[in-house]
Amino acid sequence: MPELRQDTVTGSWVIIATDRALRPTDFSKVRAAEPETGDCPFDPGHETMTPLEVVAIRPDDTEPDSPGWQVRVVPNKFPAFAARERVEESSAMFPRRPADGSHEVIIHTPDHHKSLTTMSVEEVALVLRVYRDRYRANSENPDIRYIHIIVNHGRESGASLEHSHSQLFGVPLVPTLVQQELAGASRHHGSKGECVFCRIVREELEVGVRVVAQTDGFVALTPFASLMPFEIWLVPRLHQESFDMISDGRLEDFAQILRDVLGRYREKFDDPPYNYYIHTAPCDGSDYEYYHWHLEMFPKLTTLGSFELGTCMMINTTTPEYAAAHLKGE
Repeated sequence: MPELRQDTVTGSWVIIATDRALRPTDFSKVRAAEPETGDCPFDPGHETMTPLEVVAIRPDDTEPDSPGWQVRVVPNKFPAFAARERVEESSAMFPRRPADGSHEVIIHTPDHHKSLTTMSVEEVALVLRVYRDRYRANSENPDIRYIHIIVNHGRESGASLEHSHSQLFGVPLVPTLVQQELAGASRHHGSKGECVFCRIVREELEVGVRVVAQTDGFVALTPFASLMPFEIWLVPRLHQESFDMISDGRLEDFAQILRDVLGRYREKFDDPPYNYYIHTAPCDGSDYEYYHWHLEMFPKLTTLGSFELGTCMMINTTTPEYAAAHLKGE
């Protein structure tokens, strides 16, 4: 029978309606497209096909914008946010503002055929270190209030190029969904005197049924009010409001559990398209000690319909309890 579940943080409701779907093994297995080769601008030797690199992890004896790099960061050629853009005059009825900010591409590896799932833990940790470094650098821009780091894997997930990469958006405002999480976390902290995410982790570990994996520093769980089938949150055990607070010692731990969970997606759904993004506190200088950064991910197994688009209320056809068991092989 269908069931309504409420997100403890945002207060949003989701519909769990398992009768609307076949068993998870019968989900449409949309495999991520095979990597294309030849004219990929992210391949080594094609550095002149991208804007000049912002930064790269490379040996000291190699020149910028040349082969030899391990991770490379370039401005997005078609940015969603850019420096000091002009717009037409705003009005009370039709407000508008410049899309000031930044938009960068983080190329994970020179190997066209590798992905985060097939890279080593050390290679993934290097990518995460670049995330943190670019987060810190972009947060110094006074036009930027929020930094959003994402991965779209596979064309069906929104990736325009198959070569493994992330994107970093420096946004001049705090996105609505993050505002909802901040408000919910603030309410919980005010009434209960504790971080809602810390409490979720503690209680999920006690119950166990929605925990997919864990390390010394992180817990991977299917959230109680999952928006999408097989959605997973990676939550640090240590309370930290902002992603840039992660220590060097925890980067490899984070890489290990991220690679583990992505490997489960690959094993169960034949390398499906997937999305992930990091939710973190704004970088506007305010105090958000009640918030707790985390990474949210899901494989692209279903398509949104008019109900979801028209109500902003999701219908999830798989319970998070079943999703966790399936990903653990139980």
